[in-house]
Amino acid sequence: MARGTEDDVGQHGAVPRSAEVVIVGGGIVGAASVFFLARAGLRPVLVERAPALATATTAVSAHCVRAQFSEPENVAMMGESLVVFADFAAVLGLPPDEADIGLRQQGYLFASTDPAQREPFAARVAVQRSLGLQDVELLDGDEIRRRFPFVAPEVVVGTFRGADGWLDGCRAAELFVKASGAPVLLNTAALEIERAGGRVTGVRTDRGTIATETVILATGPFAGELAGEPLPIAPLRRQRVIVSPGGTSGRPAIPQDGPLTIDADTGAHWRPHHGGALIAWGQPEDPGPPQWPVTPDPGFADLVLTDPRGVGRISPFWRDLAPRLASREIALAAGQYTMTPDHKPLIGPAAETAGLWLHTGYSGHGIMGSPGGARLLADLVVGRVAAAENPFRPGRFAEGGAVVAEAVVL
Repeated sequence: MARGTEDDVGQHGAVPRSAEVVIVGGGIVGAASVFFLARAGLRPVLVERAPALATATTAVSAHCVRAQFSEPENVAMMGESLVVFADFAAVLGLPPDEADIGLRQQGYLFASTDPAQREPFAARVAVQRSLGLQDVELLDGDEIRRRFPFVAPEVVVGTFRGADGWLDGCRAAELFVKASGAPVLLNTAALEIERAGGRVTGVRTDRGTIATETVILATGPFAGELAGEPLPIAPLRRQRVIVSPGGTSGRPAIPQDGPLTIDADTGAHWRPHHGGALIAWGQPEDPGPPQWPVTPDPGFADLVLTDPRGVGRISPFWRDLAPRLASREIALAAGQYTMTPDHKPLIGPAAETAGLWLHTGYSGHGIMGSPGGARLLADLVVGRVAAAENPFRPGRFAEGGAVVAEAVVL
């Protein structure tokens, strides 16, 4: 279906003169924010510069969801988000046949060929279980291959959680907005957050100014351009490859019932995707300026498919399949992660402007964290959660202390 048309989400063309809350950004983070703010009793308006929802960063993501993190705040937020996605129709109050987001809980498998990883893997599983993820498993190589025969004989250890998986993040964004009942202004670019006396007074758009005392910035890599103050975020290019289903017979070489499979030693990973596959592999790059569209490296598909450290290292079927893939069967895309120093989001008030709230910096985890993060944001805005209880408060880096970051795989 077409993404985010007026009939789908009920956009209103006229720019209101004022609003109780203005959310800038129509990706899944902004969409989830609209829903949870409306559920908290506020009257939000969503502003999106594109002609449809979720057409930029959300659209080119891997659309994955997992709770396999190590820090308590990450496990809690991702676990809460997975519960929302698993019961999406009931949470949104929509009929089940209208609320299908393509959730596939086929699991996440982190696999290693390094025997020295057994102890760190076991320690991580112990931490995750202590944080409530009782279904995370530590597996040896033989058990991994018994469950997933496509895995290479060199794999000696891994972790697996069957409740993790992936979904259609674009559809989820559309449904968040639909269920919110909030007005949405598409083709409307926010040009400036207006201020007076250190407080927000409105949002100036290319179609007029909306007076408001509360603005939520959910613009991902572009949040720094609109904030009007320094933010600890850095846009970082990340790329993906989609391998097409390959005709009426499909691609039997790609196990469609398999989990998202991550080479824990190199970071290369793949998952089933509509009869084909989605593949990604973060490469060393320097952060750059925010941009859209993001140009991918033309050689990335060949790299991830044929490099000895790519997806074929622990899933050898890719070595056999890659030479038979025609260029028309491979789609390459790129977007930007919005990175923070500790790889955790900025959720809460900006440092220098009263009434300006940040909801960005998910460092590649925006789809999987957006429901829990948006619920927290709404609770902060209405005062149900105190600032000191918020582990994702934007001011945490100014408070001192060591910055600890979990590895970003996807």
